[in-house]
Amino acid sequence: MHEGPTSLSVLALGERYRAGELDPVEVTEAYLGAAEAHPQGELIYRTLTAARARRQAQEASRLFRAGVDTGPLQGVPLAVKDLFDMEGEVSAAGSRVLLEERPPAEQDAPVVARLDAAGAVFLGRTNMTELAFSGIGINPHFGTPGCARDGSRVPGGSSSGTAVAVARGLAAAGLGSDTGGSVRIPAAVNGIVGLKTTDGRIPTEGAVALSTTLDTVGPLARDVDDAWALYLAMLAEPYRELPEPPERLVLLAPPTVLQEDLDPEVETAFLAALQRLERSGCEVRRADLPVLAEVAELYRRYGSFASFEAFALYQEVLERRGGDMDARVVERILQVAERPAADYIRLGYARAALRRRFWPELAGVDAVVAPTLAVLPPRIEALAEDRDYFRANGRMLRNTTVFNVLASPAASVPGDDTPDGLSVGLMIATRPGEEALALGIARRFALAGID
Repeated sequence: MHEGPTSLSVLALGERYRAGELDPVEVTEAYLGAAEAHPQGELIYRTLTAARARRQAQEASRLFRAGVDTGPLQGVPLAVKDLFDMEGEVSAAGSRVLLEERPPAEQDAPVVARLDAAGAVFLGRTNMTELAFSGIGINPHFGTPGCARDGSRVPGGSSSGTAVAVARGLAAAGLGSDTGGSVRIPAAVNGIVGLKTTDGRIPTEGAVALSTTLDTVGPLARDVDDAWALYLAMLAEPYRELPEPPERLVLLAPPTVLQEDLDPEVETAFLAALQRLERSGCEVRRADLPVLAEVAELYRRYGSFASFEAFALYQEVLERRGGDMDARVVERILQVAERPAADYIRLGYARAALRRRFWPELAGVDAVVAPTLAVLPPRIEALAEDRDYFRANGRMLRNTTVFNVLASPAASVPGDDTPDGLSVGLMIATRPGEEALALGIARRFALAGID
């Protein structure tokens, strides 16, 4: 377990800075040293950006001494998923081909620039699934960091390195992206908090695209309050405390799709989570929600947004160098190569119709709750065969993808651990624009679990 300044939450670290008990320069050096010394450091970070981190830490320290406070991220070391542009760095997106062929970025992506303006320190660029196209987290080019709870198991994808860095004390918090679950899945697997944000809420410019329709940006953090602080900075909004949700909340826990075919340990932890929510004062309703089956059916009928849009974006690269890319990612993209364009258009129409229906049909319900994942993370060695890999990938993505299709924000917060010490996440999904409510419910849930 990490100790010393690297064990502190974002907000606790800020308190120590402002009390003069710690300095951003020494904390940054502690994090860089921990990353360099960690046996999986090179699997978690594709590259450390130590020179920039030291400059940022020195500037944060100078501002503290001058009495200038830029907010809770001032001097806080973060991990950045390797698909966000950072000036002078190549955004490889988990791909050796992109690393070799893309030029260094001329400027920071807008969300990265916002975090820089908030005073954050960028430790490095974290490993990820190639092109962000998997919920598993395996990368055949740069290696796969093991799950923070059990190194023999997958880390969850696609924001694998960021989540493991945060969970293992190699970053105070991190920046990820979520197209089908890529923030929430690794958050659940590694026992931390992740937030999928509302479509379009945070700019995706300057990020290597997978799906121009579904890509979103979100934080990964050790607790809910840290995720909120990072989220506000990503919005370029001044810090304010996370508002308390209404005292009486109605939550729906639908068996439809989201509770089907659960691993026994996941089911046990989820039932315990529902009891904890009820103890915290929430009304939990258990009722079927047939529209969820329609959402789940969309991709089977028409193909996925990610496959269609990645094929349009990367067809030329695949034709030239597909053999140098993750064969499983390539296969998923090429699944739609022979589909008619009309299927893509029908997919968009069907999604829009479901979005118009979903929340209006849930009048009086504040949020939907479900297990973040239906399954525990599989062992890496168990996925050597493509058949096993694709089956596991589908099962890991099933619950999270629903809310990407619906464009809703959704938080994953750790629930009870399994007897073997694995983490089981609780997902809380709210109406578009209600990130504060999702995180507020997540905090109430977390506090209800403290003895």
